[in-house]
Amino acid sequence: MAARPISVAQILTGTGAALAMLYFFRPVLVPFVVAFVLAVLVSALVRWIRARSPRAPGWAVSLLAGLVVIGAASGGIFVMGQGLAQMVAQWPALVERIDQLVQGAGRSLHLQEPLHLSSLIGRVSIPQIAGYLLGSIQGLASGVLLMIVYFGFMLAGRERINRKIDHLGGPPGSSRAIRTVVERIASDVETYIWVQTITGLMLTAASAAVMLAVGLDNVLFWSVMFFLLTFIPNIGVTVGSIAPALFALLQFPTVWQAVVIFAVIQLVATVIGNFVYPRLQAQTQNIDPVATILSLAFWTLLWGLAGAFLAVPMTLMSMMVFAQFDRTRWVAALLSNDGRLDRRR
Repeated sequence: MAARPISVAQILTGTGAALAMLYFFRPVLVPFVVAFVLAVLVSALVRWIRARSPRAPGWAVSLLAGLVVIGAASGGIFVMGQGLAQMVAQWPALVERIDQLVQGAGRSLHLQEPLHLSSLIGRVSIPQIAGYLLGSIQGLASGVLLMIVYFGFMLAGRERINRKIDHLGGPPGSSRAIRTVVERIASDVETYIWVQTITGLMLTAASAAVMLAVGLDNVLFWSVMFFLLTFIPNIGVTVGSIAPALFALLQFPTVWQAVVIFAVIQLVATVIGNFVYPRLQAQTQNIDPVATILSLAFWTLLWGLAGAFLAVPMTLMSMMVFAQFDRTRWVAALLSNDGRLDRRR
């Protein structure tokens, strides 16, 4: 009976230490995780290219895939940073415009006291929120160089890492078990990114079409931002539809353009979310929906905006690791959707 309190104390201490390390070492860990995700994308792109051009040199295919992936990631971060800087500069005018609309709505409802925006949002500082988002993007941009270094070493050292795993000591079959876990993590992350990319492109195409139709400015920025936000589970598409709709209120004297942008994006998102996404997903992501929401909150709290984008990949990795140990298998079972940790995808 005396051993159990020691075990619980060790678990609590280890968990606290792990959380502290994840938080304080986030400037190093976030670029590493992003580089791993990008390396998985490169591997998938290499297989796709070689399936269509089997005679192409392996080094040329890997170089091309690496340049495409890292160029797209760096370009997306750059466009996001530039666009958010403009958004921060326009926030005061946007707040004034929304306040005018709120006062007009109050007058149309024949309220005795004028209705102001501050009475609806209280002490929420919209410029402070925008500054936080801009700071998060700048933090991602500052880690691009470190991410590229990690990315290059991962691509160049894949074979060397495999040989190291094969020569690990321990019980018989341990190296094979480690390789299996790594392969399943890479496969799950690749499947998740593939599904999110396909559905994100469909949503982005629809949002870009409606924004062009109503004449909204900075469609390129809004499209890039919307595509990236589709990788944030549950709330990404909603945020991606509200933001351009708000700035449509600032650009146009009437409100129907903002209503159309928001309504069309939500309609397309509902159709894709109920008919297209489940077919593409095909039960490959064995994560409980509640666990997805909790993981989004958890990783956003630890790593900020980068954690929101990496919430699902980090949860997939955690599930695979937890499932390998008897004492933590229950955690993996709780995170999973059906409790079956041995399911093959």
